[in-house]
Amino acid sequence: MKKIMNTYPCVDLKTFTREVMRVNKAVKGSLVMDEEHEHFTFEERPEPVSHPECHWHLMDRSKHGKVSVNGRHVKVEFYVRHDEYEDGRELADMLASEIETLGENLCESDLKEEVAKCLC
Repeated sequence: MKKIMNTYPCVDLKTFTREVMRVNKAVKGSLVMDEEHEHFTFEERPEPVSHPECHWHLMDRSKHGKVSVNGRHVKVEFYVRHDEYEDGRELADMLASEIETLGENLCESDLKEEVAKCLC
């Protein structure tokens, strides 16, 4: 990618930032030039909004699977290496066993408490 350097010796620059700009401190945002090429406006990007209800928290795991929860969903993931099963039937048996193990552990957990932790 070719970079082009432009020099604008006398310009009017308005900045909109959350804090006073400091020497050698980078600020991410957008710089916009008006049609006359004399006036510029810089606006700092807003801080990303955190959504704690969307952050995944591990509830339980087994040899090949894990159960995670957030304020909106429950997610179950399985990872089985191809060299650990011979055919589809054996893979299905492994997954059924993993589901049974995770299910027994989930029966003993307080799901409302786990979801409440996600909302903090």
